[in-house]
Amino acid sequence: MLTTLVTIFCLSASFLFTSAALAEQAAKRWPVLAAIIQYQVKQLDAVGIDADEVEAFIREAAANGAKLVVTPETPFYRYSIWLRHGVTQLDLANNYDSLVSRFSNLSRELGICLVIGLRKPSGNSHLPVYNVALFFGPNGNILGMHHKVIISVTETSFTKSGNQGDLQVFMTPYGKTGMLICKDMDEYWPSKALVGQGMDLLIGISAAASIGGAPGRGWQNVYPACAIGGVCYGIAANQIGTNSIDTTGGGSGFVAPGGHRLSAAGYDGIPNDERILYQTLLLPDANHSVNLSAPLFLLLR
Repeated sequence: MLTTLVTIFCLSASFLFTSAALAEQAAKRWPVLAAIIQYQVKQLDAVGIDADEVEAFIREAAANGAKLVVTPETPFYRYSIWLRHGVTQLDLANNYDSLVSRFSNLSRELGICLVIGLRKPSGNSHLPVYNVALFFGPNGNILGMHHKVIISVTETSFTKSGNQGDLQVFMTPYGKTGMLICKDMDEYWPSKALVGQGMDLLIGISAAASIGGAPGRGWQNVYPACAIGGVCYGIAANQIGTNSIDTTGGGSGFVAPGGHRLSAAGYDGIPNDERILYQTLLLPDANHSVNLSAPLFLLLR
């Protein structure tokens, strides 16, 4: 009887201790170097030059220690205008599979998490493309995809919108992550929907214009979500320069829980030009997992 009680006690202690350790581990945050590529599109009517240049930036960021790299909305070609120089938006979107394959392989090669913005064929004859954000894990798998829900005026004639079902957080090596695209962040409710799911990190990508010569709405786009719940970080990647008829304004940056700006292009002494921005964020990190084979855990089993 005594032996049975001791066994039950040990098993209970093992379960409670292990569960407590895992819960404590889940609550911990670790320094993770994140990078934003504030990019200016070079070739508006083809995919090639920009894919090469974006890849070079990603490789540079990874070489400098970045574990999470974020690119802006549609950095591989023009943002608006359906037909230009004989090339339609669907022609550009038809490069979706090759770009996914290329950047999936790149994230796996570098062992990083990577966010890219793309056009994707929708299969709808009237609105033939989606505007999407993809989150690649360090093994190259797509961990999350967001279809832009609120379409901007210059893309309404050819872009199919997502729906409220797209407003979902997903698990990544750095906790529960949500993504929004540009005009999605102009409204309160998409950010609120993600915050309500216990989001650790919001990634916002955009091709937003500058206003009155000031830096574009980069970090300001993710500010509301960080301020609402006070628990999530924000990463905002905005294009810089002229893209088709649009002049994008940069202002990419990082926001801390509670809404405090950590750093941004055009602020904090950082030039607002094409560049890589770096910031260390305190995030849940799957690389710091509890070692259940450690002697203490083995003793309690």
